[in-house]
This record gives sequence, structure tokens and C-alpha cells, in this order.
Amino acid sequence: MRTFLLLMLLFSATLAGSILSTPAVAQPVSSSLLNQKMQAACSFLKSLYNPSLGLVRSTPSSNIYYIASENLLVERAISSCEPAISQAINQSISSCCDSGYDRKHEALLGVRIHVPINNSAVYTVANSTSGRLFRGIPPFTAGGQYAVLWEVDNATGTLPDCTYADVTVYTALELRLEVNTTGSQREMECLTTMFDGRGLVDEAYKAGSASEHGIYQTYKLALYIYALQKISGTYFYGEENLFRLQGPDGGFHTGYDQIGTYAGTQENAETTSIALIAVSNLSATNPFPFPLFSIPSWVVYFFAAWAVIGVGIVVIVLVLERKKRKQSF
Repeated sequence: MRTFLLLMLLFSATLAGSILSTPAVAQPVSSSLLNQKMQAACSFLKSLYNPSLGLVRSTPSSNIYYIASENLLVERAISSCEPAISQAINQSISSCCDSGYDRKHEALLGVRIHVPINNSAVYTVANSTSGRLFRGIPPFTAGGQYAVLWEVDNATGTLPDCTYADVTVYTALELRLEVNTTGSQREMECLTTMFDGRGLVDEAYKAGSASEHGIYQTYKLALYIYALQKISGTYFYGEENLFRLQGPDGGFHTGYDQIGTYAGTQENAETTSIALIAVSNLSATNPFPFPLFSIPSWVVYFFAAWAVIGVGIVVIVLVLERKKRKQSF
């Protein structure tokens, strides 16, 4: 009995060591630095805001305004740091496009979507060059010629499962809302396979366009971090990795190479808003300052079960020892 007890304790200790000695992907940043970085991202998104249109532009130099995904996501991302602008964006979206949902990105906001996700189509809401104005706002009031577009995933054909990291995340979030644990975990396994320790190696990375091939997409890393916490209950400690991709003005660059440099990519509203949503969610939901206390829930349950078994065996050993002593007398 003692031999069995010692073997069990040795096994538990070995397993605990193998799990807890795994190096963290990144060290957690201080709360003050975290708030500073989040505020910088919020300021960048605010700088993209055109008060005349009530929308944010895609990039600092762009005159294109996407209802989705940019403004849909920015509305949520800045809801705490810039509530007035967030509300104004909501009103602008409602004036033309109801909720502004695109049948994909709202999954990040806790809204149900259809899966499998369809291919996308782009609709022109306004184009001042052709005289099609947004809410009747002329170019000189808006600061120049502009176009308002709405990309919606409602075209013919569907996007393949477990092929593109972002689609996999949105599918996993939808399956979670359906309480389809098996399905959502299957999607997470696909993401884990794609993640190489730096970023998500999906089909776009392997065989995408010139701006995607061999370039990690920042927003996909942010989505992966978000999904790990939401679905797997795992705290990734990935803010530090994300913050390396944040420019001095607070915007997040769209991509990075294998050594973590910006890889000549630009900052935009979509990437920055997704990064801000992901980091805000982590900072709001993780109550533990150290990785030791942020291990996956299955690990906690495993050792809790072994603790109960161990206590039971110890009690049995003590009872048997007491019986032996009585018999010896």
C-alpha cells in the first residue's frame, strides 16, 4: 500500500512539473502599462473618427468607411473609453444598415451567426464621387470625397472549415453559443495546430496574396487569444506579443514576420479594434496575476480529483495501520 501511495505521488508530481514548467508565451504586463496601451489604442481609433459622417475611416490616409467590419467592431472596442463616439457610430450604422452585422464579426460581440460562413460581398452604401451621399452629407463637410461600404458574408459558397484562422475562431464562438462543446473544441484544436508559437499559420499565410503570404496577421493572433479565454478558459498572456505590434500612435500593424517586426504593414481600424477587444476581455476576466493560477480548468479538476483519491488512500492506510497495532497487542 505504501509503495502504491509513493508511486501515485511521484506520478502526480512529475505531471505537475511537466505542466507548470512549460514556459509562458509572454510575461503578464502590469495593469498600469496595460491601461496605457489600451488607452493608446483607443486614441488611435478616435483619430480615425470623422464626426461629420459619424464613422471611422479604415486607415489614417483612407477615405473609405466600412460599416462592417471596421465600424461595427470599433463601436464595441471604444464603448468604455469613448462612449459618446461609440454611440454616435451606432446611430450612423443604424441610419443605413440596421445593426450593421455582416454575418461573421458579430460572433465576436456575442451574437449568433450562420455556419458555415458564406463568402463575402461588398455593397456600396454611399459614394460621394457619383453623388450618392451618406445621410446627405456633401464632400466639403466630410473633409473630401468619400465612400461608405458594407461587406457582408452572404454571397454564394461557403468558407472551408479549419482553413482560415479567423473563420475558425468565428465558427468556434458560434458553436459555443450553441452550447456545442464538442464542435467548439474541435475548432480550437484546429487553431492550436495552426499556431506555431509566433502566429497563426493558415491557408492565407501559406498560399495567400502578396500581403498575406509568409506574413502573420495580427488580428488573427488577437482572435486566437480571445478564443482561448472564451472557449478553453486558458489565459494566454499574449498582450505583450500584441503590444510589440502597436505603433507609437496606438494603432496596431496588420502583420508581422517571423522575427516579430511590422514587416512593412500599416495600421488600420479593424486590426486595432479586434486587438483592443481581445485585450480588454482578458484584462476584465482574468483575476490572477501569475500564470500558475491561470492554468486550464481541466488541470485544476485533474489535481483536485487526485487530491481526493490521495486523501482517501491516506485514510485507508491509517486505518490499516491502526488495526495492525491492535492485532499486535
